Amino acid sequence: MSKQKPYLSKLKKCSDKELVRIVTVEVHKYEPEAVQAAEDELSRRKISKLQMANLVKAVAQDNDAVKEIQDYVSSSGIRFTNFLIDFVIFVLLVLTASLALDSVFVTTNNNLLQAIGYGMILLIFLAYYGLSEYFFQKTAGKYVTKTIVVTESGNKPDGKTILIRTLCRLIPFDRLSYLIVKRGLHDRFSKTRVIKDRE
Repeated sequence: MSKQKPYLSKLKKCSDKELVRIVTVEVHKYEPEAVQAAEDELSRRKISKLQMANLVKAVAQDNDAVKEIQDYVSSSGIRFTNFLIDFVIFVLLVLTASLALDSVFVTTNNNLLQAIGYGMILLIFLAYYGLSEYFFQKTAGKYVTKTIVVTESGNKPDGKTILIRTLCRLIPFDRLSYLIVKRGLHDRFSKTRVIKDRE
C-alpha cells in the first residue's frame, strides 16, 4: 500500500474519465501500483454502474479516434510532394507580387524597395499557409494529395494552433525534419498532424 502513496495526490486531481482511461486503454503505460491506485480512487468515488459504462464507452471512442488518426497519418513522400507543390505556388505568388511592386514603386531608394520586398514575401508566406490551413485545413499541395491538417485529437485546428504551425515553418531545417520522422517540427510544436482526407 505504501507504493501507491506517490500516485495518490496526482490521481485525486484526475477526472473520472482520466482514471478510467488509466485502468483500461492506457493500462500498459503505467506501473501496476499506479493502476491499482487509480482503481482504488475510482472505488472511493462510488461511481454508479451506468456512469462507469458511459465513461468506458467514451474512453474507448477517444482511443479509436486516436488510432484512426495514426492509421491515416500521411507518409514522408506525401509530405514532400505537398512541399514541392506549395513551394512552386508560393514562388509564383512572390514573382507576381514582385512585378506589381516594381510597377507601383518607381524609386531610386533600393533599401526601401528591398525592405518592402522582404515584408511582402513574409506576408505572402503567412497568408498562403496560415489562411488556407485556417479556413480549409489544407494548402494547394494538400488538395492534390488529398490530405488535411488536424489536431492530435482529430479536430479542426483553431487560429492560435494554425499561427503556431505557420510560424514554425520559418524554423531553419524544418522541411528536412520530415526526411527523418513523419511528424516534423511544425507538426510537433503546434500539436497537429497531416492525415488522409476521407471526404
